[in-house]
Amino acid sequence: MNRLFLAIPVTMFDYTSLQNDFEGLIQGKWIIPENLHLTLNFFGDRFEEEFLTELLSTLELKIEPSTLEGLGLLEHNNILYAQTPNDSLSSLHDYIREALMLPLEQEFIPHVTLMRMKKVKHPTLFKQTLSSYEGKAIGVLHPKIQLIKSRITTTGAQYTLVKEFGS
Repeated sequence: MNRLFLAIPVTMFDYTSLQNDFEGLIQGKWIIPENLHLTLNFFGDRFEEEFLTELLSTLELKIEPSTLEGLGLLEHNNILYAQTPNDSLSSLHDYIREALMLPLEQEFIPHVTLMRMKKVKHPTLFKQTLSSYEGKAIGVLHPKIQLIKSRITTTGAQYTLVKEFGS
């Protein structure tokens, strides 16, 4: 099954070093660098690709380049993520959601998933390492929005760029 979502591409400054800092502290699979992104809006299979492409082309979809600063943890699903101080992303998310008349299903937390953790082996060291990244610039969000088609395979998610919007 194909699923569609809007993504903002990212570049991590030193992803390998970040991964090494958590080595031995947590278990899980790191997202591969080419799949790193911030999901702006997830559509799943609600809309046809052509419909979304046309409708999104009529909207003003612009973002400013911004940084990724620090790490966070979504405890309800054990996601280690990079966070951004770009407050305008929530407004853009809502603008797109309202244009497509989608219900508000959950709070939007702008983030870049780095890993879905299976286990924290050393909780104290994990928390210390996590807090050592507080306020630290670790990457950038690019000033473009991409409509992506995702397909889940036995080897993981495969992403295909459908259309790019913005600068």
